[in-house]
Amino acid sequence: MIKMTRNEAQLLVAGIRVFQHLNGRSPTPEELADLLQLSSSSVRLQLAFLDDSKVVALVKSAFDTHAEVRDHLGIEELPEEGGPEISEDLRDFDRRKLEEAEKMSRLFDSGEHEKHQREKMDRMGQDLKDFKKKKPTNPFGDD
Repeated sequence: MIKMTRNEAQLLVAGIRVFQHLNGRSPTPEELADLLQLSSSSVRLQLAFLDDSKVVALVKSAFDTHAEVRDHLGIEELPEEGGPEISEDLRDFDRRKLEEAEKMSRLFDSGEHEKHQREKMDRMGQDLKDFKKKKPTNPFGDD
């Protein structure tokens, strides 16, 4: 289970209110993450926790999920100080995603991908030439 501090919850609720004031509508979790300059995965987890705590309502429509403030007084029930469990897990997740992105960029920068694609296209071209050279079999048996 995620642990949130009172300050983190207040930041999210304030972000929701500021976004509503600026744009006239409720933010999606991604928009809220952009506004607060946080990772969208951490904002989604924190909003889910606040939704379970009845502080925030996650309103799901056919196309989007929007966050709305439900009961801001529920924030006072959260602890002042929290443990570092979720922040460490999120840092590990972000680190792994960064490593994966670096691995992909190295793959494309090294030219390995282009070489593989070129070989594949050459094989396909050769197969096409071989196909054109073959005389199709007569279905009636008159050769």
